[in-house]
Amino acid sequence: MSERPSDKIRRKSYIRLIFVQIEKIYSAVHRFLAWITGRLGKPMTAEIYYATPVDWGVTVKGRALLAKEWHEPRPEDSRLKNFVQMFKRWTTPERPFTLLRLSLGGNSVDVRADNEGYFEADIPKSQCHSDTLLIELPESEVSDSIEHPLHHVGKDFRVVVVSDIDDTVLITHAAKRLRMVATTIFGNARTRQLFPGSPELFHALHEGASGSHEGNPINYVTSSPFNLHSLLQLIFQENKVPMGPFFMTDWGIDADKWFKISHRDHKINSLEEAIKWHPDKPVILIGDSGEHDTAIYVEAALMHPHLIDLILIRDVTSRERLERLNEEVTKLEETGTRFAFFRDSTEAAIVLHERGWISSEQLKEVTEAVERSF
Repeated sequence: MSERPSDKIRRKSYIRLIFVQIEKIYSAVHRFLAWITGRLGKPMTAEIYYATPVDWGVTVKGRALLAKEWHEPRPEDSRLKNFVQMFKRWTTPERPFTLLRLSLGGNSVDVRADNEGYFEADIPKSQCHSDTLLIELPESEVSDSIEHPLHHVGKDFRVVVVSDIDDTVLITHAAKRLRMVATTIFGNARTRQLFPGSPELFHALHEGASGSHEGNPINYVTSSPFNLHSLLQLIFQENKVPMGPFFMTDWGIDADKWFKISHRDHKINSLEEAIKWHPDKPVILIGDSGEHDTAIYVEAALMHPHLIDLILIRDVTSRERLERLNEEVTKLEETGTRFAFFRDSTEAAIVLHERGWISSEQLKEVTEAVERSF
């Protein structure tokens, strides 16, 4: 006799409940170990995911962690050494309920991390007198203060950029799961490859077409977990990609989710946050054709028809898939949003130049960077 749908639903609920309980036990053990390391006087630190100027001041998100020493990555590092380093990143040594004191040359703001070490805070504009965020850990006598530069946003910036990372900036092979996993866990910041011309393209967007350093904010969105933030940051630094806020995900098993928030919800929420930070500014969305970026960005454009100026999608899939994606694009016909697929950074730069977001000289720099890669 075949299983009834209600029985299948009930079985899935039981399985999720079991995993939730396992997650709770794991978390309890992890919190206990974090408490022990704190009592043993181990130094702590804070990893900052974004510290960006907004209309009301500066908004900050980060995580309190046990301080670790990291191996300096080299191109010749073995796959085993890279795997060990990646394993260390995944086993995040968070310090739950840690008190952090944040300041920007004015009065400080105190915030206590949650049970997973995450913290968020807004520093009022009246207390923002420095371009460097100071983070202190007043409850720890052995932890050094941390300084973190603000993500630069120009006073008269013209456009907000929201970009995917995997297979948009960074070659990840996200559509091929096994290859993506191997690339991630056996590589390091010196071996991971970016699409040619990506650093030049994003520098051009950040600088703007006016030649007066517009400081257009660039926000990066990925479904990768916060555990990989320091790796992504190092990859961007090594390749001279302009920094910006990183919107990432918290992986785990909860009663309302398996492992992580959905790709669609995460990207929509991140986009809404960027719009809230910089209201009434036009937005450029950049992604790839490998997963769901096209449908998500079209949905966002329909939600904000007068705000999304341009959607750029890197073509990393087959012609058949592009034909299916074009059906989504037809939904934009009654909006003012321009849509374009691009195969390399030069094609993206041409569209951006046509829209007036980058200059002729910047287009030339991107083109030359792509040509040098061949």
